[in-house]
Amino acid sequence: MKTHSPYRAIIIDDDELSRMILERHIQATPSLELVQAFGSSVDGLAWLLKNEPIDLLFLDVEMPEMTGLELLRTLPQKPETILITSHKDFALQAFELQVSDYLLKPVDFTRFTQAVLNTIKKLQPQIAPAPVAAAALPDELFVKVDNKIIKLNLNNISFIEARGDYVVINTDSKKHIVYTTMSAIDKKLPEDLFLRIHRSFIINLRKIELIEDDSVFMQDKYIPIGGSYQSKFYGRINKL
Repeated sequence: MKTHSPYRAIIIDDDELSRMILERHIQATPSLELVQAFGSSVDGLAWLLKNEPIDLLFLDVEMPEMTGLELLRTLPQKPETILITSHKDFALQAFELQVSDYLLKPVDFTRFTQAVLNTIKKLQPQIAPAPVAAAALPDELFVKVDNKIIKLNLNNISFIEARGDYVVINTDSKKHIVYTTMSAIDKKLPEDLFLRIHRSFIINLRKIELIEDDSVFMQDKYIPIGGSYQSKFYGRINKL
């Protein structure tokens, strides 16, 4: 595990203000070392092709001469990359290129730190856990509804929506109102089947019918994918 020195990073962003913000964020992050900052995608690409590999690339999407996405496609060896953009419309293209994350301008330091920490986890070598006997995943959930405890088949749950101090569990046939929190119910659901995609929504991944404009469609309803949840969501779905 790399602990003796910071992770080497460069910035490629033609927006001077955005570049200055990123430089300050990196300087305030002990685990990172800023090696270079470029205001031109062409200059940045030339440096990447000529020098030894870096650990982390902060890359603007919209640049003249060559966009960030075009630059990434050109690189024979891609570093872990965090895209910087003014528009969230690039999310799907970003994850097709397997970038670590993407940040919206102006880049907030809290969100920046979250993206860096998630990326560093990818850079650190993974230690394989000792083999253990596979645990049986639950296929049912007991919930209290109108002073009764009823059993729900997890495969029949489409999505769960937060409504104030209660949640609505939408199944294939009906809705159930349960007085609990999203965090509490999220802990009870198997991760291979359910995923929280918004502060107010948990979905059954097998019930997705369509993904459009950073929303999923199921049960005649479009459910938004929150910005902070998009990285995990697009990383989970089985997509060509």
